[in-house]
Amino acid sequence: MSSADMPRRPNVLLFMDDQLRAGAVGYAGGRNVPTPNIDRLAGQGMVFENALATCPLCTPYRGQLITGRHPTQTGIVQNFIEVNPRERSIAREFGRAGYRTGFIGKWHLAAGWRKRSGKHLATQADRARVLEAERAYREENPDECYVPPGPSRLGFGFWAAYNFHCDFQRAYYYGDSPERKFFPGYETDGETDVAITFMESCRRLGEPFFLIIAPHPPHPPWRLEDAPEGCIDRVAEEIRWPANVPEGYWADDAAARVYYSMVANVDDNVGRLMEYLDRTGQSENTAFVFTSDHGDMMGSHGRMNKMVPYAEAVRVPLVIRQPGTVPGGRTDLLQGPLDHMPTLLSMAGLPVPDTCMGADLSGHIVSGESVDRDALLLASYTSHWDFFDSGTEWPEWRGLKTPTHTYCRWLADGREELYHDLDDPCQLEDLAAGNRDAPLLTDLRRRLDDSLHEARDESLPGTAYADWYDDERNLLRTGEGEPADFGE
Repeated sequence: MSSADMPRRPNVLLFMDDQLRAGAVGYAGGRNVPTPNIDRLAGQGMVFENALATCPLCTPYRGQLITGRHPTQTGIVQNFIEVNPRERSIAREFGRAGYRTGFIGKWHLAAGWRKRSGKHLATQADRARVLEAERAYREENPDECYVPPGPSRLGFGFWAAYNFHCDFQRAYYYGDSPERKFFPGYETDGETDVAITFMESCRRLGEPFFLIIAPHPPHPPWRLEDAPEGCIDRVAEEIRWPANVPEGYWADDAAARVYYSMVANVDDNVGRLMEYLDRTGQSENTAFVFTSDHGDMMGSHGRMNKMVPYAEAVRVPLVIRQPGTVPGGRTDLLQGPLDHMPTLLSMAGLPVPDTCMGADLSGHIVSGESVDRDALLLASYTSHWDFFDSGTEWPEWRGLKTPTHTYCRWLADGREELYHDLDDPCQLEDLAAGNRDAPLLTDLRRRLDDSLHEARDESLPGTAYADWYDDERNLLRTGEGEPADFGE
């Protein structure tokens, strides 16, 4: 058989936004800014209405997606740590099969400027020490966002990425040397430019690709100067807030308007990617995945940011489009980041490593096969996104999401919360108060304990995970003992 006669291997394009909650996009009920391109993608693909950030924090979500393993198995329990370079990864599996692999955008799987910041931030004295450590490290390492070629990139070959920064208007990145490059225009626009160039190169060479595009917006800051040009005008004149945002919480909605302007820019770039794939005849041979690493509370329950078990932080958009292969429609099947690796490998006809802890959902996506899944484990491991602290404003918790309910157990005091998500989507009525559904609570407690056992999760306080890392945030051990070494 000549190479021209060989079947074309499908491409995979995964667009993973940062801090985009499901309710912000039109197909999921969003009304604050139009998202016609994302809605069109949803109309042509499979929409997961129960896609979840099972640990609603940037680095743990990315670690789960790329390794297919729980944070307690990989040690990726918070931001700004050095990921174990010997992990088996989705990029390595695709690369082994002859795919060109690429990563564009925010990586956030390295310690960066936190390398010598210590492991705790519990007191004001800690804050002064950390600021000085960061200043000194950046002075010594001006390109601390650079991740050098090699094992720390976890199998990604093409590289136009940075570990973490918020310079959206003049976004810099690195290739294979510690020399800053700059995306043209606004960050997400420039990343899409680079992505299209990469995909076109693969098309001309006849090589299949596995590519992740990971823009930082609409992550904070939400200052007016961070808004993409021309996008704020598309935001609704009056922001519509869900019923769980306390009255008067947003006395000034300027920051929220910037958030939604960033969402509009994301939508523009999803449209550009769809147009490129359609124009070059690659849509039917490309699994286009659109999702996010977690949401944002944006005032719901009187909170901002993430790291809590509520719907606004946990629910993320997820659409998978491949015309001719994925028939489309909507599914209420529970989906989490662990599922991406086995599902996408299987959709490409590649073997799934036995290290993957998620489910292969390809049969469900392609032919509607039923999947036996009645709950997903939810967790937040530390009470600060960048430090191994406990009991601060973001206390640690474990929980379960079922097709109908969200259950949470807070580690510090054992307090429980339970919400019926279908009858009470804003999660205003805590059914655990007064033990109003005792049989269900008993069942969920047991199922949570079973899920924790499977994940090698001992429900440790956040401070305990500091022992898993050395003073430069290199991994020493995990819930399974020594860090994994898959010989990659």
